[in-house]
Amino acid sequence: MEVAIGVHTRPGSASSAPDPDTARFSSIVDLLMSVGHVDGEFDQRSRAFVLHYVDSIVLMREQSSMEPADVRARLSASWRAHFAELDKDLGDELAQLAQAPDRLRSRVLALFSGLPWNDQATALELIHGLLHSDGSFTATELALYEELMAAFVVVSAAPSTTTAKKAGPAPMIVGATEWKPLAAVSHPLLDPLEQTYSPHPDERKAQIEWDYHLIQQAMMQWHNQRAAGANRLAGIQNIEQLPVGSRFLDGFVHAFRPSAPVELIVLGDLHGCYSCLKAALLQSNFIERAWAHQWDPQRYPDVKLVFLGDYIDRGRFSFDGVLRAALQLFVAMPDQVILLRGNHEWLKWQGDRIVSGVYPAEALASIVPHVPVEMLEAYRQLFELMPTSMLCEQTLLVHAGIPRADTFEARYHGLSSLNDPELRFQMMWSDPAQCDRVVVETQRQNPRFSFGRAQFREFMERAGMTTMIRGHEQIDRGFDVFYDLGDQLLLTVFSAGGSVNADLPPESSYRAVTPMALTLQYGNGTPTATPWMIDYAPFNFAPHNGLYRAQPVLEFRYA
Repeated sequence: MEVAIGVHTRPGSASSAPDPDTARFSSIVDLLMSVGHVDGEFDQRSRAFVLHYVDSIVLMREQSSMEPADVRARLSASWRAHFAELDKDLGDELAQLAQAPDRLRSRVLALFSGLPWNDQATALELIHGLLHSDGSFTATELALYEELMAAFVVVSAAPSTTTAKKAGPAPMIVGATEWKPLAAVSHPLLDPLEQTYSPHPDERKAQIEWDYHLIQQAMMQWHNQRAAGANRLAGIQNIEQLPVGSRFLDGFVHAFRPSAPVELIVLGDLHGCYSCLKAALLQSNFIERAWAHQWDPQRYPDVKLVFLGDYIDRGRFSFDGVLRAALQLFVAMPDQVILLRGNHEWLKWQGDRIVSGVYPAEALASIVPHVPVEMLEAYRQLFELMPTSMLCEQTLLVHAGIPRADTFEARYHGLSSLNDPELRFQMMWSDPAQCDRVVVETQRQNPRFSFGRAQFREFMERAGMTTMIRGHEQIDRGFDVFYDLGDQLLLTVFSAGGSVNADLPPESSYRAVTPMALTLQYGNGTPTATPWMIDYAPFNFAPHNGLYRAQPVLEFRYA
């Protein structure tokens, strides 16, 4: 029997052209089943992993359909029948190919090469989870996975055709995507935090008191940092006016001029995806490396963790997952962890209740029925005090982008102006566009406005910056070089998502995202930026993530 690689007709219509979505997901299932046979046997755990992926795809299709319920049910049944037939058709052939390893390997590489970039990224994270499903990699599996990683190439956004690049050295060297293996699957700093809010009043009261105390500690750390750095940016037009070795928080702006090599681990939006946060911490081995540097800074190089904001909403583990862990990391290592504010960290009073400035606000809606208003007010105060930008040499790290053109012209007078409330607010909301300019009248129409390349260049030149690292925008590939203007760069990193990430609701659009993190290196010539994929899958299960242990959890709510 012959099965054409990557081509699968729709169920019940063998002579018709393949439906694009059916063909796309069928190719990924074909690839997963092929990989599952590379060690000679498609065992039950590997089969269960593939079936779980199929279930998630069918459920996502059903949830996103606008058809009536009976039509959705028929479509779901049709898809399930199609994948069952695919499993049956491929089973015998792949079992035979498993006895010819070179042919099976060639099939896997051909399937992978035939996928578009985004699907390759999705396939890599699925394959990694599949190979881990039986508890360990074999040498054959590891060799194949490394070969697939070598074939995976980051595709950057096309350079501007209307804004000429300036000659001169690149401000930062952007490397190819890497894979970081997990250094561990648990950590004593994280394990005690992994408990969802209990529906039992007494237990929940103790949890709330613990979180309230953590918030107070974080705010006190910022108070102390601000007292030490107050007004140090006054009169500063360019960060090079600061002495090498400077490291302070002036208002809402972190400024850093390292005197020795330093690594920044940058996480974009996490949006309640605690599995992504835990994976990134353990892949980078951040906690152990930060502790080592604190113990012996002469022997162990400096490493810092930078959050770009949007800790909450969209995913299941916001206040009691991502935000709690981020605050604990900051309180434990205030010199190594930088928390920046995103647009979702915006709570406000409306009459006698606290509401979110964004909608939908799943995180707030999920806890409002269960926590006192004093706790919500503590979160509101925390967000109001959260810093909004970081300057590291000539790199600006911020949640979203640049301020509106008219606001920038009227209010910017130097780096201390980054503390201006209007500038800070707008830099938590804006997005880059593939044009030179967005007229100010258009920018004024929406808090989430766009800006163009020329406006980006003007802002960066006046601020003395050459590279911006931001999050805010869903990027399905997880990382993008949005602007490459020769002597200026704008990079976007998004760290929430995952096609089979159980931290997300089934219908979440973030399932299209391959979550990524970014490593920045300073102190050895031109700075470098290296994106890497976040291995969240092992942390969707109870043994490696306490948030999944059998325990009562509060209902996830949209409103």
